[in-house]
Amino acid sequence: MRSRRNFLAGIAILATLPMLSAAALAQKVELRLAHVNQPTIESHKVAVEVAERIAKRSEGRITIKVFPGGMLGTTTDMLEQASQGEPIITFTDAAYLSSFGVPEMGIVGGPFIVENNEEAERLAFSPLMKGWYDKLAEKAKIRVLALNWFDGARHMIGSKPYPTPADLKGVKVRVPPVPTWQKTFEPLGAVPTTVEAAETYSALSQGVVNAGESPLTGLRANRWYEVVKDITLTGHFNLFTGWVMSDAAYNALSPSDRAMLLEEFRAGGQELSKRSTDMNDQIRREFEAKGVKFHNADVPAYRKATASFYTSFPQWPAGLLEQVRAAASGQ
Repeated sequence: MRSRRNFLAGIAILATLPMLSAAALAQKVELRLAHVNQPTIESHKVAVEVAERIAKRSEGRITIKVFPGGMLGTTTDMLEQASQGEPIITFTDAAYLSSFGVPEMGIVGGPFIVENNEEAERLAFSPLMKGWYDKLAEKAKIRVLALNWFDGARHMIGSKPYPTPADLKGVKVRVPPVPTWQKTFEPLGAVPTTVEAAETYSALSQGVVNAGESPLTGLRANRWYEVVKDITLTGHFNLFTGWVMSDAAYNALSPSDRAMLLEEFRAGGQELSKRSTDMNDQIRREFEAKGVKFHNADVPAYRKATASFYTSFPQWPAGLLEQVRAAASGQ
């Protein structure tokens, strides 16, 4: 009798396993999406749309609360939180990530690394960069969702035009605390000055820095044009920005939910790139109506003056630039 009771009890336990499994799969997940930019910036608006699509596709199982404007700290703070397993998704770029155990990743934050968004998109999802993403997850416990949130070429804005590299000599240029920015502007004779994004408006207005750099969409969102009125169209960076999260939080999701996040964040980057390109002419007209002056740059001179960037990092393996250029061109 005892063996029969044990057998029936075992059957009962087995019968509950599908229900337990279904309950586990239905468990709700709350993620925090945070960044240092203002909510007026286009990447924030697209991120909100991505969060809404994920909530809808997951039928409410995954909710993403959004915290703009540095509410949860600096970019470095949030990357460290993600690395420590916090359920956080944050906006960053490859140059920031390179300091988390993948130094070669910083090369894509260099000047004039790609010619256009098509090359950038190809490179962002190439086997080369996917290998770096896996290495980042292994070393720093940070998982890349997508680094294809291209919001346009970045240009100089300041209290005067900078049509040639020589015009930047002695100019205090706002940069984030990332070596790749410093290695780009130092050869130009500029004085790279670290200022957090949220503090740049006041730094420009008070003369702490003389210039900054940003895509046109960012200049409009951050309103730097209110305090400095000259934009020089250098197009020096097309940053590999996007979203990363805690690898532990990522792996806690089901395989289908992980695939959904990757798909939605990549689609969000493609949407941002399209919107940014479409908006450039409109933004220029708006700025000119507000007294902002646009100046052309000697781009070949800027390319030549910043070429030393690619020999400034001895920890990079030989032939890295050639690998990156080949991946970008699809070779």
